[in-house]
Amino acid sequence: MIRSEAFFEQIMGIKEKLPELPQVKSRSGWFWLMAAILGMAFFSSNREVLIVAIVFGSISSWIFLPMWMRHKRQIAQAAADKPPVKSAEDEGRVKKLEERLQNLETLICRLDSEMNYQLERSLSLGRIVTSPESAGVSQMPTTFMNVATALEGRYQILKELGRGGMGIVFHAYDKQLKEQVAIKILSPLLSNDPDALERLKREVSAARRITHSNVIRIHDISEINGLHYISMEYFHGTNLKEHVKTNGPISPMQAMNIAGQICDGLEAAHRQGIIHRDLKSQNIILDATGRVKIIDFGLARSAHLEGLTATGLIMGTPEYMAPEQVSGKRVDERADIYSLGIILYELFTGRVPFTGDSAIAVGFMQLKEDPPPPAQINSTVSSEVANVICKALAKDPIQRYRTISELKLDLESAILQPVSTGKSPETALNNNVRVRT
Repeated sequence: MIRSEAFFEQIMGIKEKLPELPQVKSRSGWFWLMAAILGMAFFSSNREVLIVAIVFGSISSWIFLPMWMRHKRQIAQAAADKPPVKSAEDEGRVKKLEERLQNLETLICRLDSEMNYQLERSLSLGRIVTSPESAGVSQMPTTFMNVATALEGRYQILKELGRGGMGIVFHAYDKQLKEQVAIKILSPLLSNDPDALERLKREVSAARRITHSNVIRIHDISEINGLHYISMEYFHGTNLKEHVKTNGPISPMQAMNIAGQICDGLEAAHRQGIIHRDLKSQNIILDATGRVKIIDFGLARSAHLEGLTATGLIMGTPEYMAPEQVSGKRVDERADIYSLGIILYELFTGRVPFTGDSAIAVGFMQLKEDPPPPAQINSTVSSEVANVICKALAKDPIQRYRTISELKLDLESAILQPVSTGKSPETALNNNVRVRT
């Protein structure tokens, strides 16, 4: 038998032969160190070393195995208690969903309050009157059906031009002015509400100050035999929405001609401090010669609430509304610039950038979504023109054009310069398009 000193020297020699272990000071490191020593001892040819290794291994297993199992349970528990690490992309997605939820709550609350308000006023004034033979379908009061008779003292009603939330529009002949006019018979939701009617009169009075060849001239707001109506200039043509729907995207030069006239009309209104608030392609009339007229100036503002309404009365149309208008904030001329950006997008691509199953869905897109690149829909749209459109469609009003004249100047520069293909926005900025920041 060898002496104990020799035995321990052999054991330490085994330890010295082990490779350096970076975790040897931890519990797990000691466990694997002992396992390695015992393993090498078992393979030793010395009988005494083997006996001692068996005894030592048994004692070590009895001591270290429970410690090792407990340590593993603690690690597992700590991992379960520790919140999962989120990537920057996940955090951004969660934040975006939270913002959408907040906007949804705001819009639903506004929608509910508007519905209740309109319903209460309608019931209190007894103005929900429909034809009995058309149950379930919203109709004008039966007194409106005989407009020709009611207005025959001054007007000869020629035909109906269209219907909308504000009422019915007729083509008529004014016997006093001896000229053709358009007559808009106001909806009972306006004509039976003194407050709304008074606001509408003030807005119409303000809109009469706009004297421009690209803006429909308003004559007056009057009342005959209980019918409240607005008389205005008659302009024979097709609304821009129908024109684009029929013909698809139009040529850059034709788009510049139409957009230039819209800009001129809007600039004349803005100089008078008047904001349209419901600018859309349906409110742009185009005749056979290419002349353009903007209609319904000042009328959108007379609604009880300017945002997204349940009734659809005198509101900004969701597909054309600026984000600040959707969220119910105060708007200025830059809301019209945003709406014009939507119209430009429609002219060059044949469609509006945002569509959805409901007004609220479209409103969310206006608030949060970026429009698809125009060239993605119509590959002939140059990067310069796309830059102008996207600047007009900036979510933040501060990042849009400050004035209509700036937008018009950049659009003309973008169209008149040679068309570039595949240029980046940075390249466009170095060319003649003056896209300002």
